[in-house]
Amino acid sequence: MRIRAGLTQQMLAVAMGSQRKGNHTVVSRLENGRMENPGIGLVADYLRACRAGFADILKVMDRYTAQPTVVEVETSRALARVREYLPAKIDRAVERFDRGIRRRAEEKHEPLPEPKERVRRARSFALSQVWAKRVRRRVVGIIETEHLRPGPDNERHLQSIAVRVWSALNRSRGRHAGKRPALLEQAVRFRTGEEAVNPEHLQAVRDGLIEFFGQAEMAGQLDVAPQFEPGEDKSKYGFQPKPDRRQDGKAWDKAREALVEELWQEVDKMSELAGLDSRQLMLWHSVVRQLCTIVDYREPGSDACRREAEALATDEYYTSRGRDPALVRRLAVVVIPRWEELRSTLGPHPLGRVRPPR
Repeated sequence: MRIRAGLTQQMLAVAMGSQRKGNHTVVSRLENGRMENPGIGLVADYLRACRAGFADILKVMDRYTAQPTVVEVETSRALARVREYLPAKIDRAVERFDRGIRRRAEEKHEPLPEPKERVRRARSFALSQVWAKRVRRRVVGIIETEHLRPGPDNERHLQSIAVRVWSALNRSRGRHAGKRPALLEQAVRFRTGEEAVNPEHLQAVRDGLIEFFGQAEMAGQLDVAPQFEPGEDKSKYGFQPKPDRRQDGKAWDKAREALVEELWQEVDKMSELAGLDSRQLMLWHSVVRQLCTIVDYREPGSDACRREAEALATDEYYTSRGRDPALVRRLAVVVIPRWEELRSTLGPHPLGRVRPPR
């Protein structure tokens, strides 16, 4: 607008009524965006000197008023401080969590929660995600230290139970400590599909998590701002984390599942299983999977393998529901040597959690 009016910065400053030396610097700072929060009077004097009006800068004004408010900027900075030390994956989860809060407020046409409440929720969510990750790592450590070898299926069940145990410990802190025994008892109670978990394995995970929780609580780490632990961020000087083989382990588990299904397709053709309905077949499918897990940890033909197969056949819970022990023994005779043959194609487990094949 100044150039269109044929004015230099010095001439414009004079037209605005400034006669002092160096008065053009005000105009220069205003035009280059180096003047923070210029007053409306200064802007009006600039427009009048250019023989222009507010309509000429309407888009500029709209861009300014569309920017986040001061409160929104402060909230964003506070959220950024919460996310500053988080691993990348959890950082993205916290960002999605806060975005969900804003989206739900828009959908319900309700005002956003107060900034302090939004930051509190994000911080609480970040803490829960950080500790959930550490609990999963601690369960894996307990399994490896105690040489439990629960099998891929039962390890997933142990992880689910561990989440419930940790939640029970969190909910029974402080003045709610009297509720802890009842909450822990409810947390370790088996749910559908978890009946095959070894009670000794469950007890080891439960005791290990209680000890871990006590250490974190005594150190005051449960309520502090989330921080990296060694191994959760980039390697520092003198620290070399173990190679991450989890993806290899997942690929091995997936290949194992495919082999178990292949074995079931062979077993399904046995005359003893002919004519059974789909519900009964699911029961025997579960038996085949459990026999495969026994072979993963016990040498076929060993006393331990025979004991576990016999315990599976005489399990009172399933025999009371119509499962024939004689048929379980017949399946064991067929499945155990065949699975030992099939699993040799998998090779050793990348994390060493099962018995290496012969």
